[in-house]
Amino acid sequence: MRKTISILVSMVLGMTLLAGCASPKENKKEEIKEAVKKVNIVAPDGLPSIAIAQLAKENPEIKNGYDLIYTVEKSPESLSTTVMKQEADIAIVPSNMAAIAYNKTSNYKIAGTVGMGSFYLVSTDNISEIKDLEGKEVGNTGKGLTPDITVQSVLKANEVDLSSLKFNYVNSASELVPLLATEKISTGFVPEPALTALMIKNPNMKIVKSLNDAWKEANKTENGYPQSTVIVKADFADENKEFVDSFLGQLSNSIEWANKNSKEAGEYAKEIGVSTEPKIIEKSMERSNLKFILAKDMIEDYNNYFKKLFDYDIKTVGGKLPDEKIYLSE
Repeated sequence: MRKTISILVSMVLGMTLLAGCASPKENKKEEIKEAVKKVNIVAPDGLPSIAIAQLAKENPEIKNGYDLIYTVEKSPESLSTTVMKQEADIAIVPSNMAAIAYNKTSNYKIAGTVGMGSFYLVSTDNISEIKDLEGKEVGNTGKGLTPDITVQSVLKANEVDLSSLKFNYVNSASELVPLLATEKISTGFVPEPALTALMIKNPNMKIVKSLNDAWKEANKTENGYPQSTVIVKADFADENKEFVDSFLGQLSNSIEWANKNSKEAGEYAKEIGVSTEPKIIEKSMERSNLKFILAKDMIEDYNNYFKKLFDYDIKTVGGKLPDEKIYLSE
């Protein structure tokens, strides 16, 4: 009996020692698991998602201890909801949404621009400059929204009599393209990559002017107007400065790669959920105007852009002009 008890005691002690040896390893694994920080990154379907295509597809390590989750939002409404609920740590949004997010949440800041204006004035009529639009019917998207406001600002700067124009508004570029392709209307402002699809369907369509170039000329600016903006949660940026700086550097590299490797960019974009066909993306990259510029180098351009939107309708920037704290400091 004593021998049996002795054996049982030895077994219990042995199991305890084994458990003691395994425990630190398990705890260490658990600590490592808990140490990984998940980062939610969202972008809208279209050009902004092409900017992150290489990052989302190849998912390189930005900084040890961070797990990046990329999401392509299929509609402006879903993108807005995600941002306003502060579910995104980093997001690429239309630039006016950056102002709205700052004013409404006080917790998103502009880190940089990922795309300048990608809209173009196109026509099958005898039009060679913006001034020639007087008396014409012109197709455009989003009445009272930022594409419309930007167009009207440029038209005013070129002294076009707006009352002489008949604007034909549709909700999206996908609705505008068929009208221009079948020449139900002959003139309009179309963004890439929808423009490339249009020119394939209607080879007679010619590009009259880049809206971004027209903005440059009207506002005496080097870059044009910021169409797409990368925003970062302020508290996330404060707590993860090294990661954010590294991510922005990689984002810049991703955009540079997309511009140099348009075919691969189209293929990558499809794989991450962008709805535009890869061949259209490939052909559109030359005019897409994807470019990364840090916020600190775009402050004057943003302030000017926001002021024009504000003067047209205060709701377009969230009810008030954002102050200088909207820009992510170094």
